[in-house]
Amino acid sequence: MIPLLNSSSKTKKVQLFTVLFSFFIIYCIYSLSIDTPPSSSSSRIQEMIDTTTTLPSCTTDVLRNVDPNHTNAHLSFWQHLPKQTIKTYQKRWKKFISTVKETKVPVWENERGIVLVAGNKDTFQRTMTTIKLLRDYGTQLDIEVWHLSDEQPSDTIKSELNQFNAKARDLSDPELFRPIQTRRNADKQFQIKAAAVINSSFKEVLYLDSDNFPVEDPSFLFDIAQYQHTGALFWPDFWKTHLENKIFNLMDIPCQDEWEQESGQMVINKEKSWLPLQLAWYMQKHYELYFQLLNGDKDTFKYAWKALGVPYHMTEAMVGMAGTMVGDRFCGHTMLQYSPVEQQQQEEQDEDRILFVHANLLKITDRQNFMKSGGGSGGSGREHPWDLAKKSSFGRNNRWIKPEFYIAAGGRACMDFTHRAGEPEAVTEDFDRVLPGLQDKYFELGGIGGETR
Repeated sequence: MIPLLNSSSKTKKVQLFTVLFSFFIIYCIYSLSIDTPPSSSSSRIQEMIDTTTTLPSCTTDVLRNVDPNHTNAHLSFWQHLPKQTIKTYQKRWKKFISTVKETKVPVWENERGIVLVAGNKDTFQRTMTTIKLLRDYGTQLDIEVWHLSDEQPSDTIKSELNQFNAKARDLSDPELFRPIQTRRNADKQFQIKAAAVINSSFKEVLYLDSDNFPVEDPSFLFDIAQYQHTGALFWPDFWKTHLENKIFNLMDIPCQDEWEQESGQMVINKEKSWLPLQLAWYMQKHYELYFQLLNGDKDTFKYAWKALGVPYHMTEAMVGMAGTMVGDRFCGHTMLQYSPVEQQQQEEQDEDRILFVHANLLKITDRQNFMKSGGGSGGSGREHPWDLAKKSSFGRNNRWIKPEFYIAAGGRACMDFTHRAGEPEAVTEDFDRVLPGLQDKYFELGGIGGETR
C-alpha cells in the first residue's frame, strides 16, 4: 500500500483497479470450484473412500454373524491374550514393514496374468478344469500354477498345462522374492497364497483358488474403475469378525461392522499394493499366531490393507450359495461371488451377475449325494451337485443378513440364509437356468464335484 500513497492519482486508480480485478477473478474461480459438481471419476473415488470410513463400529450385533466353528475354537485364546503380548507382536510387524520400505520393489516380466495354487489331493485336476474353462471363454492372459516342492505335478498335468499355455511354478526356488521351502504341519497350506501372488511374474494378478472357477472371461476386472482407483478388488464372506478378536488390537485398527473377506478370488496390482501384500505374506508366514485370530489366510489380506491405510474395493453384492435340497431344507455347498459393477451399471441392471463359482464345501461332500439318473444335464449316472442357486433379496451393501452353517442328515456341511429376526427373504432359483450350460461344460472338461469316498 505504500506505493499507492506515494503515486499520482491516476496511478492510484490503475493500481486499485488491478487489485480489485484480481480479487474478482479469484472469487470467480473459487465460486466455480464450489458450484461445479465433481467428475464422475472423482465421485467414484469418494464413494469408495466413504464405504470404508463410514462403516459403523462393532456392537454385539456382529455376534450373530461370527463363524461359530472358528469362534468356539479360539474365543478363550482371544480373551486371555495379554496386552503386552499384543504390543510385542504389533511392534514386530511394524518393524517388518519398516524393513520392507527400505528394499527395492522388483520389476515384473509380465503385465497381467492369472495365478492359482495346487498340489495336494485332486487340486491339480480341479485347476486344470478352471484353466480349460478360461481358455474356452477366450481368456488370453498367461497363467501360472504354484505348488510346494513336495507336490510336483505329474507328467500328464505338465503336458496339459503346456497345451493350454500355462506354467507350473515351484515355490521353493531360492531365487524367488518370497520362497517357501518348508510346509505347514497341516492338511491345508494357507500360507502359500500371498507368496504365489508375490512371486508370480505378473505386475497385476487375478488370483483363484483351485476349487474356484469363473463363469465368463474375467479379464475385464483389470479395467473397471474400482480396481483402477484402488489397486485391489476383494469379495465378501459369510461371516463377521468377533468383537473380542484381538486382531483389531494387534493390527491397530478399529473393529467395524462389516463382512469378512473371502479370498478365493482377488485382483491385485502389486505395484500399488506392495506393502500390504508383504504384510499379508508376513501374517501367513507366522500362521501359528495369526491363524488363531483369523480363519486361515483369507482376512490377512483385508486387515493388512487396513493396517497400512491402503485402499481396496470390496465387491458390494453379498456372496450367494449353490447347492441342493436335503430333506425340506436348502443345503448350500458352493459360494457364488458376483461381478463388481460401476455406479451407472448398478442403476441400469436388474440383477447382480454371478462371476465365480467356489466349491468350498462341495469338495468335502460325498459325490454319491449328487448322482442323478434320467435325462437332462444330470444324465444317467452323472454328477449334478448344483440344483439351486440362492441369494439374499437385498444383498447389496446390506449388513442385516443371516447366513447360517449347519450339519444336515448324513453329516453334510451346509450353508443357508435364514430370516428369523426380520432379515430379507432369500431368492432361490434353478441353477441351470441362471447359468445355462455351465454345469454340463464343467464336467465335460473334466471337472470334479464331490469327494470320492
